[in-house]
Formats: sequence, C-alpha cells, structure tokens
Amino acid sequence: MKPETKAKAPSMSKPEEYEAIGIPSEWIKPLQKLGYTNLDKLKEVEKPGNLANDLNAYKKKNKLDLPGLSPEGVSDRIKK
Repeated sequence: MKPETKAKAPSMSKPEEYEAIGIPSEWIKPLQKLGYTNLDKLKEVEKPGNLANDLNAYKKKNKLDLPGLSPEGVSDRIKK
C-alpha cells in the first residue's frame, strides 16, 4: 500500500499583493470567497467577462454596496 500524501493547501495571497496589481481593497474578500485565493489563480482566468459576471452576481446576492465591474476593467487588472 502507498502511504497517503497530504495535498498542500494553496497559499493565500496577502491583500497588499492584490492591491499592487490594482484590485480595489473592497473586492479582495469577494474574490477570495469565489476561490481566487492567490494571484496565480487570478492570472489563470481565461475569460475576464465571466469573472466580472461572477463578481457582480456575488455583489448582488450578498447585497454589497460596491460599484459594478466591467469585463474590460477586470481584464486590465488581472493581466498585470
């Protein structure tokens, strides 16, 4: 029998790292709640429009008082 290997928990990026690429501080927690816990996952996004839709839906569902996001704005920030 093979010994069990424990999967490494993905490291969580600090808020300062998100802000360094232009992510507003109020959007960091929603991003992390949606599974983008580090910048590597964020840079793997193929369709920024889908991410913008997910974030706007999260904002609406949780009744957050945040400005809406456009796909272009999201694309500009995650491609840095």
